[in-house]
Amino acid sequence: MKASQIGMIGVVLLLNSCAEFEVVRNTDLAIDTYAPPSDALRVAETRAKNYWAKHQKEIGQDTRYLAVQSDVLFSDEIPNLYAKLVNSPGVNSSALEDFENNNELDVYCVNIFDTRTNKLVEAEGYAVVDLPGLGRTAHFGTYSARYIGTGQ
Repeated sequence: MKASQIGMIGVVLLLNSCAEFEVVRNTDLAIDTYAPPSDALRVAETRAKNYWAKHQKEIGQDTRYLAVQSDVLFSDEIPNLYAKLVNSPGVNSSALEDFENNNELDVYCVNIFDTRTNKLVEAEGYAVVDLPGLGRTAHFGTYSARYIGTGQ
C-alpha cells in the first residue's frame, strides 16, 4: 500500500471518529397509551422543564420533544398485555419471554414534553417495555423524542 493511500485511510478514520451520529430507533416503542396520576404528571413536567433549561445548549435548540418517564406500572394495569407485547414491533423477545415465565414485566409510562411550549403535550403517555438509552432519540406513538429518563 502506498503512503498516500495509508494517509487517506487515516484521514477518513479520523473524520469518522470525530463525527457525531445519532441512530434514531424507528420502531414505535409504545405498546399502549396510559394516563398516569396527575401528581406523577406534575413531577414529570417539572423535571422535563428543569432538564431542558439545564441541557438545551448541549442538546441543541432544534430538539422539539423530550420523552420523560412519569410512572412505573404493574403488568396488570395494561389490559391484554400479552397480546400487545406479541403484536408490538418495539418489544424484544427477552421481554416477551420474561412475561411468559412469570407474568411480571417492568412497564414504564413515558410522556412527551414539547420544548417549544414548555409543557407536556397531553396527559396521556405511552406504556413502554423497552426503554431507549438516555439521550437517545426514539419513537413513542406519533412522536420522535429524545429520552431523558426521569429527568433527574
